[in-house]
Amino acid sequence: MPGTHDPPRVNPEACTGCGLCREACPSFVFDLREGKAQVVRGDWCIGCGHCSALCPTGAVFQRETYTDISAPEGPTVTPEALKLLLRQRRSVRLYRPEPVPSHLLEHILDGARYTPTGTNSQNVRYLVVTSAEILNELRRRTESFYRRLFRMAGTWWGGLLISLASGSRMRDFLRGYLPMVRHAETSGNDSLDPILHHAPALILAHAEAWDPCSAFNCAAALYSASLLAHSLGLGCCFNGFVEGAVNHSRGIRQWLGIPRDHRCYGAMTVGFPAVTYRKLVERRPAAVRWW
Repeated sequence: MPGTHDPPRVNPEACTGCGLCREACPSFVFDLREGKAQVVRGDWCIGCGHCSALCPTGAVFQRETYTDISAPEGPTVTPEALKLLLRQRRSVRLYRPEPVPSHLLEHILDGARYTPTGTNSQNVRYLVVTSAEILNELRRRTESFYRRLFRMAGTWWGGLLISLASGSRMRDFLRGYLPMVRHAETSGNDSLDPILHHAPALILAHAEAWDPCSAFNCAAALYSASLLAHSLGLGCCFNGFVEGAVNHSRGIRQWLGIPRDHRCYGAMTVGFPAVTYRKLVERRPAAVRWW
């Protein structure tokens, strides 16, 4: 955020006055004076690193974003390969029982941190759950939370309250999902787990509720993580049930240690897929309105 980053520095001897740093800076940190770039609003810097990444002579230096790794010229993946990745990634709900090695989870989150965030706040915080005991307890608490909601949704007054609080679509969703949950509870099939799908790992992303960019920041980071997980042979599934329970149950939020001023903006199960998806599937055409 502005005012929390070390301002960049300019080596006037190396600066050619091309002005790229001034043109690309989203915070108007630079001006050109006497044919050289100068930092004139350093306290406005958001630490994005555009200036040092663009400078053709290396005249602009920012300590916290510095790297000596040169960026490759042009995209590193073809449009066709990227589109295939987007189509191949699926929501996996059937997992093998073995745990996910910690180094793979660390690799996934290390890649996700390069996902853009509003004002470069980098405010996404993760909670990674791999303990079977904690996952079972989270499943139990989440199921208990939704049982209460399902009971409310089944009455006219409860449906009205849910509609007023969350909208009629949430009420209809709960009523539509209730038969599936009841089936899982009464079928006698212990393998059914409509909440976590017996996943060996769960990643929650949370951030400050007051920041209007937090929802995008967390959702985008988790999606980046899901693509990287797919490339490592893992499967993922975004989990709105856990996200909703965390945000609407003070007990669950406190138990998980989510700060009071934070909100969970995404949850995702992770594990090795127990099945192989052999075909690509179609989706509706993009709903686009050209102006």
